[in-house]
Amino acid sequence: MGLPIVILLGLLGLSSAQMMSQVMVAQVKITDAPYPVSNAEQLNQVVWTMHGTPTKEAIYCVSEAPVSQLRFVCTDCLEKNITDMVNILNSAQDITRRVGFPAVTLKDIAVNTNWTGATIMCQAALNGGTVDSSPAIVDVRYLRQPHVVDSNGQSPVLIGNQGYRFFVECVRGADGLCQQSGRRKTLKCNVKSNPPATQYQWLKNGSPSGTGAEITIGTEMIGQSIQCQANNGLHDDSNMPLSQAVQIDPYSSAKLLKDNFQQLQSSSPFLANNRIEMNQQVNLGCQVEGNPRPIVYWRMRKQNGDVVDAACPQGLEGQYQEMAPEGSRSANIVRLTALCSLRISNYSYSGQYWCAACSQVSQGEPECSPSLETPGTSSLNVNVIGAPSNSDAPPSIEQRGNDATVLVHYCAEPMPRPPREIVFSIDQNDLQVGQTWENFHFDSAVTNNTVPNCYIARLTISPVREEDQYRQIALKLQNQFGSKQIPVSMDALLGGDSTMVGRMMSPVLIYIFAAVGVILVFVCIIAVCVRRRTKDHADYKEPKSKANLNSREEFFDPTQDAPRLFAQHPTEVNAYDQAVHDAYMAFDPRMSTV
Repeated sequence: MGLPIVILLGLLGLSSAQMMSQVMVAQVKITDAPYPVSNAEQLNQVVWTMHGTPTKEAIYCVSEAPVSQLRFVCTDCLEKNITDMVNILNSAQDITRRVGFPAVTLKDIAVNTNWTGATIMCQAALNGGTVDSSPAIVDVRYLRQPHVVDSNGQSPVLIGNQGYRFFVECVRGADGLCQQSGRRKTLKCNVKSNPPATQYQWLKNGSPSGTGAEITIGTEMIGQSIQCQANNGLHDDSNMPLSQAVQIDPYSSAKLLKDNFQQLQSSSPFLANNRIEMNQQVNLGCQVEGNPRPIVYWRMRKQNGDVVDAACPQGLEGQYQEMAPEGSRSANIVRLTALCSLRISNYSYSGQYWCAACSQVSQGEPECSPSLETPGTSSLNVNVIGAPSNSDAPPSIEQRGNDATVLVHYCAEPMPRPPREIVFSIDQNDLQVGQTWENFHFDSAVTNNTVPNCYIARLTISPVREEDQYRQIALKLQNQFGSKQIPVSMDALLGGDSTMVGRMMSPVLIYIFAAVGVILVFVCIIAVCVRRRTKDHADYKEPKSKANLNSREEFFDPTQDAPRLFAQHPTEVNAYDQAVHDAYMAFDPRMSTV
């Protein structure tokens, strides 16, 4: 028996050694041709070139028997957030029967430019394990269509039915012609490619006009078209990709000619010191000119320094009146009047207003004069006056433990003067600044630093009580232009979803529940004790009762009208019920006897 076992173990050991030898000998490679693995050269880089959508290159994964299930895998696609390569790699075609050894191939696939830098391997199955090839780095080579952009990388303006436009500055002389003294414009040939483009060519009206990635043009290009070509070695010199054509037009900077600001401030409805009463209409006007057609932005600087758009249509959506050419003005220069109608409806209209004449000479930010952030030499100052009014901010509350401060926002110019012109009314009780009624104190009225002509009245409640949410509170304001009463809903501030009253009442409720609990425990203890005593007493009398049971039945006849030796006893009360009753009487003597 010993010899066969030794032979069997030897065979098993030999089989394992052969299997390990197969694993060690089996090779897997990524190649650019379907050669046997022993003759194939492993690729360290897989190059795919994009000429259109599918690639022309093919790659192969080759191995040798007895491996199976060859496939391409990406080792870092998840890390690089490349999601579309996995499906492409899984589409590899099995060509084992055609070539006579284990092989799969990828060809005519749609690649993506973001695959560059990804790592792929070929993997094979062998005896329940896997064999991997050496890794290969993907390099996708491509060249997109070039585009003409300005020095800031901005694309030309697309004008409907006219195509793309770039503008060069045109300073016109007495003869109305553009002078050479105008600023020249630098254009770039922008192209996305891998590897980077190294060859550029510019075309003027379709004819070669220069080389290099940039070109500078001036008024000599007005009325001409310009294009560019680029190459990174993927195309023939005679067939380089070509950009779209861009027309070059004269550019006369948009400028402000005049406005009506001074005229407005010196006439009705404006009063002295730039003041204007609420609900008045103000019509601002600015005359501008330029080429291309200028646009106007209306700007406003608030009293806190913030610069925002004024409350009227802006830019392309603005209201314009175009003026016909006259005198020596060129027909290319567009002159128009921009209008801005303001209805002074509240105090937020207080501030400094101006208009900016702008030219949209590219798809980037417009070029404006004066600036969109700083007014020029002319502006309109507006100081709104009127009766007190609500602010945009509703009444609010600040909570500090058991205390709270109610904040009421309001606006007025001139400001209501304490003590008589600003009063808190609490259940018909008036509080002036500094006064107290019950747990309410009128702290102060302070300026709101973020909103012009607006203020904040502060009412402190110390401490907050449950009934405070039902108070009738209002802030009463007045100045020389009128009066305003702002109601304050304490139910909304303290009740509803607020937890202020709940936090204030929780200690009281805890004390009440604790007292009731103690009383109930006391009652239960007394009841248990009384019940035990009653039970023990009944057990002591139980034999005697049983002994006299028969004699009672024998000698007592309830039907006979026998004389009574003793007065009749009242109905017996249950001892447990009596104990409970006594305990409640001790807690509340006013309870009636049942």
